[in-house]
Amino acid sequence: MGPSSLLGQLRGLDAFGRTSDEARIRTNVGAFITLLSALLIAVLTISEFLEYRRVSVVPRLEVDLARDPKIAISLNVTFPRVPCYLLSLDVVDIVGEMQVDINHDVIKTRLDSQGRPLPIQGDRELKGEAQRYLEENGIHECGSCYGAEPPESGCCNTCEEVREAYVRSSWSFSTPDEIKQCRDEHWTEKIREQNHEGCNIAGQVHANRVVGNLHLSPGRAFQRNSVHTHDIVPYLQGKGDEYHHFGHHIHEFSFGTLNEFIGQRSGRELRYSKKAELGIVDALTGRLAHPEQSQFMYQYFLKVVPTEHHRLNGRKIQTFQYSATAYERDLAPYDPNLGHDAPDRSDGRVVRTVEGVPGVFFNYEISPMRVTQTESRPSLWHFLSNLCAIVGGILTLAGILDGLIYRGRRQLSGAASYDDGDGFYNGLDTKLL
Repeated sequence: MGPSSLLGQLRGLDAFGRTSDEARIRTNVGAFITLLSALLIAVLTISEFLEYRRVSVVPRLEVDLARDPKIAISLNVTFPRVPCYLLSLDVVDIVGEMQVDINHDVIKTRLDSQGRPLPIQGDRELKGEAQRYLEENGIHECGSCYGAEPPESGCCNTCEEVREAYVRSSWSFSTPDEIKQCRDEHWTEKIREQNHEGCNIAGQVHANRVVGNLHLSPGRAFQRNSVHTHDIVPYLQGKGDEYHHFGHHIHEFSFGTLNEFIGQRSGRELRYSKKAELGIVDALTGRLAHPEQSQFMYQYFLKVVPTEHHRLNGRKIQTFQYSATAYERDLAPYDPNLGHDAPDRSDGRVVRTVEGVPGVFFNYEISPMRVTQTESRPSLWHFLSNLCAIVGGILTLAGILDGLIYRGRRQLSGAASYDDGDGFYNGLDTKLL
């Protein structure tokens, strides 16, 4: 093909002109630089591939526009020295809605003095005794409610019905021995047998997505004229082996969407698949508290933040995480004989005050901001461009280094040609290697 032909003219644009093998000069230093360049290319290529496969999470903060009016609260708390019949679970929020003595979707397990669960049938022992008493004695007359607000039937035939009537009337149920139904059922003896027990309460509660508090406190709760009150007289009557206190162990306390905790219960253990998948650990998990006296109030202030996670496959995970601050309030009345300096003394974490109710209070606030986490990974074109930059950059630098060394050797030897006639270059190569 002649130089005047079209392909012959295009040959002049070749940027990769080559010399013949006879004209090439190969040195030991060049070989060493070539091997070092290949090693660097291999290491950086592997590093770039691992970076390409790594999934990074980019967080951002934005206004929460969710319209779901409810939030799920899942809890599992053990009280070693509070019997189940004394434990009340209530939710009160800023809009005025009150859920008093919640029993639905919540399981109370009686525990013996060693913390071992008692048979489940023991939870209904009092009710069963009352029913058997009515059946055995053939009672069909309408029992008195002793002036309290009666149920829909208008009759209080059992001690429990009288107790509920007292709660509706905001009365304290402190003298059960004066009530005929309670005496006939031996209600006081049955309750006294449980005074040395503990209780595990586990389940979930649906609350409004506003500022509120969930509290576990003693006695039945009742509401009168928008005032939330607890009957704590039976709780304070415990003495000696029947001494009550609100020491507790929080196994789980978590916030989530309405369907987050459905089907995740296995016995007394709760598993949160969403939080485990995202690596979220609830702040109060495993917290253990033990007071020295019964009149102690525990307060936890929680800042709840909605969290949304976007997977690479398009899956969206919604849940909640929170931070917590704990305070303890000593409600013991002022008594100089006990060494109390003043009724409002505070040591920073434990506050001494005479105002409050014994129990555990979770005060939560839902943040109006949402944390959105998005998974990302470099694109294939980004990986290929970086790979080309690695290979081209290393080869270019290696060529420049090899050229500098070669020209420096020529100038030091004073040779005018590329020949290594006196063997000086070979000796220098050997020393460099």
